Amino acid sequence: MVENKMKDIKKFYTDGFFIVDDFLEEKFYKKLLHTFKKENNWERVDQVRPHYQKGGPFEMESKYFPKNDEEYYLQGWRAKVLEESSCWRKDYAEIFLTKINKLFQNIVKTDTTYILKYMKNDFSRIHVDDLRGDVDRVDISILYYLCDEWIWDWGGILMIAKSTKSEDMHAVMPKGNRIVFINNQKKLPHCVTPVAEYAKENRYAVASFIGCKEPFK
Repeated sequence: MVENKMKDIKKFYTDGFFIVDDFLEEKFYKKLLHTFKKENNWERVDQVRPHYQKGGPFEMESKYFPKNDEEYYLQGWRAKVLEESSCWRKDYAEIFLTKINKLFQNIVKTDTTYILKYMKNDFSRIHVDDLRGDVDRVDISILYYLCDEWIWDWGGILMIAKSTKSEDMHAVMPKGNRIVFINNQKKLPHCVTPVAEYAKENRYAVASFIGCKEPFK
């Protein structure tokens, strides 16, 4: 439970991210997963952006990260109608944002939140979380995962680096009811590896970009 993870929040400031398993009560998690699985209105997302160019929002310094002449790609699915529904916004505010307020002891001012599904071959290249929607300063990026099961070689693995100069990345399994909090003020590069052809499940996630009342120090 969130209340038992307060001691781990220091990793948000020292490492730039931290993970909470079993974030929601089991009944809420199962209800949400059921809602996403039965949703039929998914829009295809195929992004191609020149964001790695010199001075661009995703410009990297490591020789192991994309070069200035490469393009950023993201492939997946988005439940835009569900995202905009009053029922979802109410649930998100009551279930997620209240916990986040308590966890960080900082008032959530604005958020831009997506409901995503990654299927076979979906992925995103290395990026940092820049300005999103109505959020003029992204303080916290969250990734909350939903699935019946997941195993390492199904792909869809979140990879996080400590900086744009890093050589190595940390692998995070997208197992169900796990949430990852990323300190966006540290601008940690991250990506999602392609979901394998033989993966038996779809990879559902809530991705939220949150602006707080006060920046983190």
